[in-house]
Amino acid sequence: MTTGFQQTVNLQPAPAVDGAFASSNPRASMIALAGTMVAGALGVVIGKFAWALNGILTSAFQVGGEAGFIHNEQQALITAFLGQNSMTVPGGLPVTAMVAGDYWARFAGGATPSQKVYAAYADGTCSAAATGTPTTNTGTVSTATNTTLTVTTAPAAPIVIGQPVSGSGIAAGTYISALGTGTGGLGTYTLSAATTATASGVTATFTTNVETPFYVRSTAAAGELAVISSFQ
Repeated sequence: MTTGFQQTVNLQPAPAVDGAFASSNPRASMIALAGTMVAGALGVVIGKFAWALNGILTSAFQVGGEAGFIHNEQQALITAFLGQNSMTVPGGLPVTAMVAGDYWARFAGGATPSQKVYAAYADGTCSAAATGTPTTNTGTVSTATNTTLTVTTAPAAPIVIGQPVSGSGIAAGTYISALGTGTGGLGTYTLSAATTATASGVTATFTTNVETPFYVRSTAAAGELAVISSFQ
């Protein structure tokens, strides 16, 4: 059996990896009862946020769940055939979710110090913005009856359970409580409250991420790592 020659050499190691501790400051993990705090069926991703409900952690938001940052303990497994790396902790394995401390997190859109850290409802991905400014997307909808939301033009980001939604005839505080025929795009969804927006062509605003207790503490260009901290 022959193999190719090494093509690259990293002269200096990377300063950090996703989910690693960024300091020796005090840190705290989510309290877990015996036999709980395990990854859900789809697993969870290191270096992103996940939501715990009844001891099960998922990368997608769970209504009533508590958010925690998944610390890198080298607990991911490579399960894909011929895969070379993985940041996913498979379902059923124990997971530590951190609620305080300093960590390295990746920001697709970059980050600057003092911004708040937001977690995407769909997959726990980190983004940074000013306090109280979650990201939103709009889509065109109609409501057939009562709590059924029919999406006819989907927003750019996927629609997920627990995602807040607002618009004409949609009561304040309403969120997606269940999937119907839609699984993120076009189709029907169940709302947590009845709506009066029965006309077609109504514009709905979907909130795509939620503010976390963490702040950005270093500068990151798009796609780079930055330090996040629960200490203000």
